[in-house]
Amino acid sequence: MNDDLDSTDDIQLSSLISGKRAPRHPDEDTAGDDANRRITIHRPLELETSSSLDIKLEKGRRRRFNRFVKLFVALAAALLIIASLIWRVLPVNREQDNTAGGTMDSSKKDTVEDEPNPPILPDSIHIFYPPKTQEEIEALNAELSKFSDPIVTKEEFFSKTTLSPPPNYSDFTYTSDLHFTSKRTALLFAPGVYEGMDFEVAYYTSVLGLGAKPTDVTFTNCDKGPHVDAINKFTTRPPWGSGLDTFWRSVENIATNPREGMRWAASQAAPLRRVHVQSDLLLFEGDAWASGGVLANAIVDGQVNFGGQQQYLLRNVQLKQGAVNGAWSLVFVGCTGETPLENSGLKSGPSISVDNSPKLRIEKPFITMKESGEFELRVPLAAFSQSHGHNDVLGSHFGGEEVRSFTGVKLGVPSTDGADNYLILQKALDEGKDLVLSPGVYPLAASLEVKYPNQVILGLGYATLKAPVNGSPCILVHPKVPGVRIAGIMLEASVLTGTIPSSSLLQWGMPDVDDVGDSKNPSLLSDVFCRVGGASYDRHVSTEVMIQLYSGNIYGDNLWLWRADHVKLHPGEEANFPHISPYYRQTVMGECQVRNGMKVYGQAVTMVGLFIEHTTEDQLIWEGDNGYVAFYQCELPYDVDQSYADKSFVGYRIGPDVKIHTARGIGIYSNFRDFDVNVATAISHPESDGIVMSNLFTVYLDNQGKISSVVNGKGPSAVSESDRGRPFRCSDNTCSDDIGS
Repeated sequence: MNDDLDSTDDIQLSSLISGKRAPRHPDEDTAGDDANRRITIHRPLELETSSSLDIKLEKGRRRRFNRFVKLFVALAAALLIIASLIWRVLPVNREQDNTAGGTMDSSKKDTVEDEPNPPILPDSIHIFYPPKTQEEIEALNAELSKFSDPIVTKEEFFSKTTLSPPPNYSDFTYTSDLHFTSKRTALLFAPGVYEGMDFEVAYYTSVLGLGAKPTDVTFTNCDKGPHVDAINKFTTRPPWGSGLDTFWRSVENIATNPREGMRWAASQAAPLRRVHVQSDLLLFEGDAWASGGVLANAIVDGQVNFGGQQQYLLRNVQLKQGAVNGAWSLVFVGCTGETPLENSGLKSGPSISVDNSPKLRIEKPFITMKESGEFELRVPLAAFSQSHGHNDVLGSHFGGEEVRSFTGVKLGVPSTDGADNYLILQKALDEGKDLVLSPGVYPLAASLEVKYPNQVILGLGYATLKAPVNGSPCILVHPKVPGVRIAGIMLEASVLTGTIPSSSLLQWGMPDVDDVGDSKNPSLLSDVFCRVGGASYDRHVSTEVMIQLYSGNIYGDNLWLWRADHVKLHPGEEANFPHISPYYRQTVMGECQVRNGMKVYGQAVTMVGLFIEHTTEDQLIWEGDNGYVAFYQCELPYDVDQSYADKSFVGYRIGPDVKIHTARGIGIYSNFRDFDVNVATAISHPESDGIVMSNLFTVYLDNQGKISSVVNGKGPSAVSESDRGRPFRCSDNTCSDDIGS
């Protein structure tokens, strides 16, 4: 009957409003399914009437009614499509699922295509399996040596000179040739025991165990295991070399038991994380200088020896045989075992800052591999002292993470096309997926926007996002989106084009949206390293500020925000200050411009391990209340003139309206290379009983000028060149007992 066909059309139209058929359960039988078949509904036959005219009139009314219904449904469908497009484009606040792992409602997830698991790995990711024979051990060592820094042997070096090699020189040295390379590498180790492995971890390389806990991947029966030695031993303070420029490398989620102890003579952006060192841990080599680092969520069975490290942060480390040495400042947060006692450093030695009762810890996400070869993304949950007892925030902790299948994780692979990178990665974020970025450099045509709670962006092997040229940030996290994790990435400035009202490399929240965050589901920035200049031949790269935090309840864990003090040389270009380094150009005024490292407007923001260096105005501006900082290392710019001091710029500024702020282990250094600059004070804050700062100091590193006081015009300062490398201290922000150490 025609009436039945009309009804069938109505039902078919209604079922296709969404444009897609509803997904089936994987176990549902789809045999005989035909996407184009029509749905037929059988109705009871109508009774005959005495008047055929009445029947025809009745049928006409039904047809008109059915046409009206069709039109109504079609209009409704069009409105739904338009609303959906607006919803996707506008940065409006959306209903959120704040439960752990909730990113989208289930109806949206059902329409999203799964990612392959195991993922298809690009050439920048290398996965290794435990060797079983001596031949396999030798072959794997040979393969791993290909990923180490280039070396120069003693014979090669001295063959180019008229000198004879001194007997105390090493047989070879690793070099800094890859200091500004674009190559990025992740070395992944499947669970098992790796015997006899000794390899150096090079620039932009991450060594990552794929087990659920560090001891699932163990390096044993070896001399050094994965390690970092001092570099350039024949040219920099020979025979010791240097660790000052040994940046951008990491080891995570392994256990190691080398006979010589684990050596890690590195500096900024070179963390050891989620490791079990079953020997001594040597954070230095000989008399080579090094400028600080981070060890987090770890167990050290032997002794930690800082050597000459200028400063260092240990967070949530179980110290079985204590820690010794160090130059200026050591900070221990949530550590257990033989933790050193608090020490102001006023009389001798480094200052030691200890927080035995942190209120919060959030560990960095990591990846694991199952026996089947499938990958998982593990997301550690936030731990709070006030709700679960101090054991959750103290010491190392391996386990208890939320486990997410890689079917919901997009593995990013870099393209040289910024539009491709943006479209592919943003599509995955809009689908509610997590992002794991494979090693490489990703130029971006627009900001990656995080719109859903609990999403993860995790970089492997120093994956680098290069900022859009219009000044928008590499990453924009929308306000009122809690529980987000951004970790393991580099953010790099570009040469900006056009009129740029403001610019940054990462923005969290919006200046016109009040967002205190979620104290029960805080967000994380972990191992995030910003860079303005260095790797680019163009010295006009710039941004206004590296990181801006408008939202609250964010936990920062090891951030280095660096305006490059040295940059890559053009082919054939000679170094402008060869006595400082023959390998790089030293940045001068007008190059690699950035005003501030970080601006914090959000409430209850925590920073554990914050390094900011060389920006041309205030290094750090903190406007939000209830902030907490443990370990801050800062170098003022080398290339400014006295106008920098005349404008009262400082290394650490707390805004005038802040009432509560806590900070410990704060070091700010001067090295005014080009002009004689006299900065009035290193730290500026309003006078308030709620502002509590401890173990504050300045250091005159080299060259001209000085910092005349430590905090708010109080505290000692260097007076002559003989004070070079000497910390000038205040035990607290009153500077009531200040002396030079």
